Amino acid sequence: MESFSFYQWLKTQTERKDVIGDFAHTMSQFEEPKATRKKANGHMIWATWLVDKNASPAVIEAFNLAWHEYQRKVKPA
Repeated sequence: MESFSFYQWLKTQTERKDVIGDFAHTMSQFEEPKATRKKANGHMIWATWLVDKNASPAVIEAFNLAWHEYQRKVKPA
């Protein structure tokens, strides 16, 4: 199992024809979100960033689907 950050993994998902692919394509147009708190984990960093950007419930759902798949398939960096 390779080690990728969530952002790196997302960038490999942009050609998918599903909601994760749509989310990956959109997120690939932004820089990787950075922690705003010292003890933030990866999921919290992304969730906070999406909320700060006023992401729709559909985008939040796509993020959660992508995050769960990432956790199942990839060893986090």
